[in-house]
Amino acid sequence: MKYAFFVSFWICQILSSIVFKYGGLQPKYQWAAMLIGNIILIGASWFLVQLFKTFPQPIVIALCSGGTFLTVQFAMALVFKQSLSRMQILGSLIIVLGMALVTFGGKEPVG
Repeated sequence: MKYAFFVSFWICQILSSIVFKYGGLQPKYQWAAMLIGNIILIGASWFLVQLFKTFPQPIVIALCSGGTFLTVQFAMALVFKQSLSRMQILGSLIIVLGMALVTFGGKEPVG
């Protein structure tokens, strides 16, 4: 159940980003999009608080920040039919590597 908070957080980030993008594409809906997108982000904030209660801070930050970037990037590419370049895909793979290193990299203090 604890891991579902990560997925729920990412889903909220994806949905809010899509709503914000539509608000940017359709100026007459920008205020509605801003309101709806931020209501969705209240849910994301709740999930983030739950994650901080359950997991160590470095893991939460790495997975939420990196995971949000990756999931939103790929969802937006799919929804708005924009392909990613090879460099963008390589950059995404590097982010995945960084997320894995922080999550599974041990707990030895530096210095």
